[in-house]
Amino acid sequence: MLFSTAGQGWVFLGMVAAGALIGAWYALMAALRRLLSAGFWLSLAADLAFGAGAAVIFCGALVLADDGRARIYDFLAAALGFGLFAVGVFPAARASARALGRVVRHIFVKIRSFRWIKVIFR
Repeated sequence: MLFSTAGQGWVFLGMVAAGALIGAWYALMAALRRLLSAGFWLSLAADLAFGAGAAVIFCGALVLADDGRARIYDFLAAALGFGLFAVGVFPAARASARALGRVVRHIFVKIRSFRWIKVIFR
């Protein structure tokens, strides 16, 4: 059985985008776990939410891009998109979030040192 290769480029790009979206979902779940200082049960719930969300994103992209047909290059394209996100965007986003956190923390420390803030909130 021969497959048509006419639209496979767009399918591949759509699945790469889906993989990058799954990477963004992973980054969001990782930030949420880090923010909440998650214990075992909350980490388990976040991991289950990540798995469910990744499955929804992947299956939705399969339906939109390739009419629900699962081929090996769909899986490889999604893995490539996730890898590109993990290597390119995730470290930069993490560094930006840390820098933003330091700036916000510095602003709150500066505000806390003002005399009228000390008088009002004592």
